[in-house]
Amino acid sequence: MRARLPHTALLGEWLLLLTFALLYAATLDTGLQPYELHGGDLITHQYAQVQARPSNAPGYPLYTMGGWLWFHGWRSLLRLGGGLPNPMPILSSYSTVWALFSLWLLMRIVRRLTRTPDQPQGNWPLALLLTAFYGVTYFFWYYATTTEQYSSAIAHTLAILYLYLCWREQTQRLSLLYALAFLCGLSLAHMLTVALIVPGLVAVVLVQAPWMLRRPRIVITAAAAAALPLVSYAYVYLRGAHHPEWWGAGDWPSPQAWFWSFVSTAQGREELLWAFEPGRPFSANGFPELIWQELSIPLLLLGLVGILGFDRRLRFLLVSTLLFYLGFCWAYRFGNWFQVILPAYPLILLGIVPPVERWRAWVVRRAGPDRRSFLAAAPPVLLGLALVWRVDQSLPRADSRHRPEDTALTRAAQLLAEPLPAHAGLFAPVNDALALAYLIQIWQIRPDLAVVSSAQATDVLAAGRPLFATWEAVPTLYAEMPQGDLLAVQGFGAEWVQLAAPAQLTADTALSGATNTTSLLVTPGLSLTGYTAQPAPGGAPANAGASPDLDVTLFWRVASGVWPAELAASVRPLRDGSSLLDASGSPIQQDRTRPVHGLWRDLAEPQAVLIADGYRLPRSRSAQELLVIVYTSGADGFHNLAEIRLPVPQPQ
Repeated sequence: MRARLPHTALLGEWLLLLTFALLYAATLDTGLQPYELHGGDLITHQYAQVQARPSNAPGYPLYTMGGWLWFHGWRSLLRLGGGLPNPMPILSSYSTVWALFSLWLLMRIVRRLTRTPDQPQGNWPLALLLTAFYGVTYFFWYYATTTEQYSSAIAHTLAILYLYLCWREQTQRLSLLYALAFLCGLSLAHMLTVALIVPGLVAVVLVQAPWMLRRPRIVITAAAAAALPLVSYAYVYLRGAHHPEWWGAGDWPSPQAWFWSFVSTAQGREELLWAFEPGRPFSANGFPELIWQELSIPLLLLGLVGILGFDRRLRFLLVSTLLFYLGFCWAYRFGNWFQVILPAYPLILLGIVPPVERWRAWVVRRAGPDRRSFLAAAPPVLLGLALVWRVDQSLPRADSRHRPEDTALTRAAQLLAEPLPAHAGLFAPVNDALALAYLIQIWQIRPDLAVVSSAQATDVLAAGRPLFATWEAVPTLYAEMPQGDLLAVQGFGAEWVQLAAPAQLTADTALSGATNTTSLLVTPGLSLTGYTAQPAPGGAPANAGASPDLDVTLFWRVASGVWPAELAASVRPLRDGSSLLDASGSPIQQDRTRPVHGLWRDLAEPQAVLIADGYRLPRSRSAQELLVIVYTSGADGFHNLAEIRLPVPQPQ
């Protein structure tokens, strides 16, 4: 009869898991660095789990479908409170669930390995300490709080080991064998490197139960259980066939051709070739120094030597797996070698169990009563000190919450804060385009908008939809669109420019956004008819704050549609009658020889036109007035034609 778990052990396990749940929740990823939007597992998994699209090859079908359910379930609940929740903590918490499962499995494995007649529930304090130490190693902690699949691969590996330990005590229980076969086959539909534990596992299973090979029904059923996870690739094919825009770079004549190229990880197999630089040392990528920096040299050596203290079969399984990991690291030291050192850490830490247990037995047998408590406490105290050291080393780097460098979405959030019309197409430089796509598709901020390429921009205009570009990107559109030379521009806020045929940009539409109207004649044919002045939008939604900048739009009416070539405008924020200063102590001002960031194109047919000319004045939110100077410049210097003071509306 199986002994019941003592309440103290049960309470300890749950308290440890709760502690790590709170720790990981407090350090969950909340933002993105600019480089992360350009690719990699983190951003790939976010799009996959939000859109139910295949992840990076071979697709991680079951993991992705689980992430899709997790994300949309939690986001629906959080939306009940109103607003749009930050998707990153939700997505990252999916990794946390797998990390907590990994820690639970590690505790159970240590307890099972330390069970004795006088200790039927195992050495649970040792299980808690080893698990706690592993939980705060930097790599594990980081991947438990970010959108990566590695914590699930660790749980997968430990589940295989735990199920094997259960099976070897009950070799006649075929349900455990089939479950073990299923978990092994699951690696083919998950992270492929998990399969590196399978050769050693098959060997020890067959050594312990060779009679299974003489029973074809068992072999066939186990093989079927191992192949069952492959059915999940139907999801990859069906989703990919319906969304060819997800296929990425390459030219495939059919969905079938793309599918087989994708699931065979053609690109990944090319990256795995070690022959590019066979002499390159491990240390070029921080390996293997990272292992002893994380585990410490004493624990690493103790774990590696201690593995030899296990029984012959378990020793073979652990050593063979670690050797496969070592070979993978050597062959793949140019890329994701950490795929295997993450599950290697708990396997190495398991090697600490035999020496600690031998020490405990020696203390019980040999140490005198006066020294027994002191000597028995030595391993827990040393592990506790190692735990404190590891927390101190890992926390500054593993804390992914509100990092100062998470600036990838700041500008894109400001761009989307403008009142863009529904179903508009947006064109922007690469960094801005990636950030806009993320906020639109993942965060669901203005999902009616779409980021477009220059080729798609032509289709947007043909469909009668509005087209906007950031002012820096307008020259690119002019060069890449066939009708670029025929397009007119109009300012829209501080950063956007609308592009359309001249007849589609009506003058009075722009003025409808003016909150302050005026009628000041600057020179014959040119007048200032209105303006807006308001605080610039804040930063990224994850940590939005008040912007110190001021957004200003001036509305010029030009009688002939032609901006006078000799005129320029300067906008300067004032406070108490004096110019505001920038960080270097110079007056803040913006000068333009032509409106709309210098992009205004004169109309071919003379007609009255209204020009919206947007400015973002840095560090000018406290301005009380705007000084607008219209001037000419020539060989004899500058000549002011008009100096216009405009009050800045103050918040009530």
